[in-house]
Amino acid sequence: MEIQEANEAFYDYLDQTAMRLYEADKTPYLEGLSLALSFLLDDTFSKAITPSVQTDITAYKEAILHQSFSKESVRKAIQLSLLKGFKHMEITNSMMTPDSIGMFMAYLLKKLYNNQKNLTVLDPLNGTGNLCATLHNHYAESLKFTGLDADPLLCHIARNFFDALEMKHEVFHQDTLTYEGPKVDLIVTDFPIETQNRKHSYFPYEVILHHQAFLKPYGFFLAIIENDFFDQKEAPGFKKRLLENMHLYGLIKFDEGLFKNHPQSLLIMQKKHEASETIDDFLLADLPPFTEQKAFQRTLNQIEDWFLKRKVDEQ
Repeated sequence: MEIQEANEAFYDYLDQTAMRLYEADKTPYLEGLSLALSFLLDDTFSKAITPSVQTDITAYKEAILHQSFSKESVRKAIQLSLLKGFKHMEITNSMMTPDSIGMFMAYLLKKLYNNQKNLTVLDPLNGTGNLCATLHNHYAESLKFTGLDADPLLCHIARNFFDALEMKHEVFHQDTLTYEGPKVDLIVTDFPIETQNRKHSYFPYEVILHHQAFLKPYGFFLAIIENDFFDQKEAPGFKKRLLENMHLYGLIKFDEGLFKNHPQSLLIMQKKHEASETIDDFLLADLPPFTEQKAFQRTLNQIEDWFLKRKVDEQ
């Protein structure tokens, strides 16, 4: 089966099921999507449905049971369904990390971890789980993920999403700033857009300072941040506290055309082994649009050269 056809067939099952549940009793689309995944995986529903609705959804499921799907086809189909669900509920698409950024992060991880596969990964703001799913498919299927989110529906979706991809995972429904857990090899997250009228301290600072404690020495923390991240009034105090335990390792600025109103960058931090440690080099790059292949490749070559030089200097 062609990849595009596989994407469409899996998507059709999810969409038809979610829409049938919406038509039956106004089940919100995102909840219907989660129920569609549950029914596909376990052949059960966590809510009562009428026999006629079950008959229809069973038929949708049977239409794809004889087909085989790559994990990337499954991920993309779920992603498309999530985007439709966001639109259905008037939720901004910024809740989902763009594929191009997730794949670029997978590329960077290969450089940062020298292709080490058996890593434990924490996403303290997991959302629907698309970022972790992208890393699973494009970095290594042996990654073991822990996801946190305060929204119970998003947690339910993420669990089913990860199960559909046969990912090793735990997803916890809780306030991320209350989490206490074992140390991990890697932390990744995509921060939500901050509101200008916030009453409390800058949330991304709180998340980073809280969760860096759960990172193993020399482990990396990759965070997608807004470009005004270091312009906050609390920035000096944040940097002072951060540098007690972490290195600022690199900053990759994404093309502003990827975002409607809030341009973003990728901040790379590394956990120190000892507080007195310092690093001399800082990875800094501005990425051109992913569609400008020659310019993008030149930037990748510069990043490759930076990693090669750093590897030589460490020998």
